[in-house]
Amino acid sequence: MTVKNKFIIAMFASIFIISSLTFLLFDGGINKNNQSLPPKWKINVGKDGNVEYIKDKKNVNENDFVNNNNNNNNNNNNNNEKRNTNNDNHNNLNDHTQQHTQQHTQQHTQNNQHTKQPTKQPTKQPTKQPTKQPTKQTTKQTTQQHTQNSKKKGSIQDNRHKLPRFNNENDNPFNRIDKVYKKNEQQNIERSSKVREAMKYSWDKYKEVAWGHDELHPISNSWNDWFGLGLTIVDSLDTLYLMDLNEEYNDGKEWVEKQLNQKRGTGLMVSVFETIIRFLGQYCTMYDLTGDSIYKEKGRELGDLLLHAFPEGKPFPHTSINLADHRSTTQSWMGECVVLSEVGTIFLEFNHLSKITGDPKYKEYSDGVVDALADMKPSIPGLLPIYVSIDGKRFCSNRVSVGAMGDSYYEYLLKMWIYHDGREERYSKLFQESADAIIEHLYKVSAKGDGYITIMDYEVPTYTQEHLTCFAGGMFALAAVSNITGGNVEKDKLYMKVGAEVTKTCAKIYLTSATGLGPEIAYFNDNGDIEVTGYKAASHYILRPETVESLFILYRLTGDTIYQDWAWEIFESINTVCRTKNGFAGVKDVSNLHSQFDDNQQSFFMAETLKYLYLIFQPSSVIPLDQFVFNTEAHPVKIQYQ
Repeated sequence: MTVKNKFIIAMFASIFIISSLTFLLFDGGINKNNQSLPPKWKINVGKDGNVEYIKDKKNVNENDFVNNNNNNNNNNNNNNEKRNTNNDNHNNLNDHTQQHTQQHTQQHTQNNQHTKQPTKQPTKQPTKQPTKQPTKQTTKQTTQQHTQNSKKKGSIQDNRHKLPRFNNENDNPFNRIDKVYKKNEQQNIERSSKVREAMKYSWDKYKEVAWGHDELHPISNSWNDWFGLGLTIVDSLDTLYLMDLNEEYNDGKEWVEKQLNQKRGTGLMVSVFETIIRFLGQYCTMYDLTGDSIYKEKGRELGDLLLHAFPEGKPFPHTSINLADHRSTTQSWMGECVVLSEVGTIFLEFNHLSKITGDPKYKEYSDGVVDALADMKPSIPGLLPIYVSIDGKRFCSNRVSVGAMGDSYYEYLLKMWIYHDGREERYSKLFQESADAIIEHLYKVSAKGDGYITIMDYEVPTYTQEHLTCFAGGMFALAAVSNITGGNVEKDKLYMKVGAEVTKTCAKIYLTSATGLGPEIAYFNDNGDIEVTGYKAASHYILRPETVESLFILYRLTGDTIYQDWAWEIFESINTVCRTKNGFAGVKDVSNLHSQFDDNQQSFFMAETLKYLYLIFQPSSVIPLDQFVFNTEAHPVKIQYQ
């Protein structure tokens, strides 16, 4: 054997020995059952995890909501030191924030040239196809590419923990209401029936004026189309079904069966995100609730159409698509960037569509999206800026928000872990990293003890909270009982504490305003006062559901009827202030009892706001939270237990 060969053999032997020692010392020494270390930050949480609530549940005023927690006040002092040095950075906050919020929630205004009087029909002809359409072969190749990328990632793993198991309903952490519901059963029946009446009123007025069109304009007694797909009908189906409004539900279902043509040439570029959460989410829900094949087939058809929004070789879909000719694009002002919440809110619907159809391709596209997002490295781990490049290579913004343009990405990290009963560990890791970062960097406590979640621009807090962010109260509370932390009791207590405080603040903003309604944006000033008007706030209310969503979840998880009481006061304000002779409409200024209306009965008012208000007065057997998880449009989907 030559000297050269001996040298080579000795070299490989050395490498083998060193590798083996490294594995034994490091890999063998790690406790793989330890998921994460305790957070470095501290919030004062009692040993029992309880949160103090106001004593008088009937007479709510400013003083009732004062939080006397000393640690919260200490946190506030620290926050005030920072904000005093940064106030100059926020002079243009109101314009900036309102611009982002309007882009997120009212994309259809650009397409709203279809507003008509009720007796007229749309006259705009279908747009020609100026760009080359993807062929079936192209779509198949793109699907295969997404499949290969997902398999390379090894995205599905057996998880060491899962949703709580219990033998006795009394031990169900998702349901603490049975005793208190029975105790107040008559009141609950009366209140839920009044919410049901409001739903019927909304539906009847829509049917009178806007049947077959997307949304009703109750002030001008007209309608608009920004999908051209009968949005209000589809979005309302599960609410009608759950409320036993059988005639109304059957009318809606018949329209879907006989009139709804999702490939019809409307000339409209529709939001991919809104189409997924409102239409596809509803089809998944209605198939779960009824087993009727029409919903599965409508879902399959729509899912196939939406796959054309994915550009070849890119992980994220375009923001808009023409369902008739398959053209897709991003908004011109966004360049090659897309919105975080829009690309991060396909997981639940696409996963469940694969489940009910038996076709894995939808889930494979979804897996490609979450894998690409997981690979991105923001400056603060867990807090992704609201714009990302469509190729997943960079961030296009320095704004971090759990409200507009960010909200449902964080929401779906938790809900996907719940949906899969813990089988996909990546969602647990991603959610905990984000949730812990939200608490550390975005959760603030005002000088008067109000806990809220703010926005950051260039890592500088704005000390505002959007109405959209109020869903996070329910999100944190749901995380606390779902076992997503793998039994980390202190973290579960912290999540419940934050969830309860944010929910309480969101309710307070409603109950202390002149109209009893909550503004789009609230500002927490140096004195701890909550401003609903002024250049840092936005005073309009568009029938939003996020606060009552969190009230519903907190009530189910705690059994505390204070959440029912707050929800009822909010409903009474909506029913008094927003009800018009032709339907419900938002208002332009919640601080003014004589405010003008905004002339829009939002479809999410019927899909979400009234549904949550109804369910909070229903027994736990109606959409039990240990059996269903809600998508971001309040359409419940069955949890897939192992």
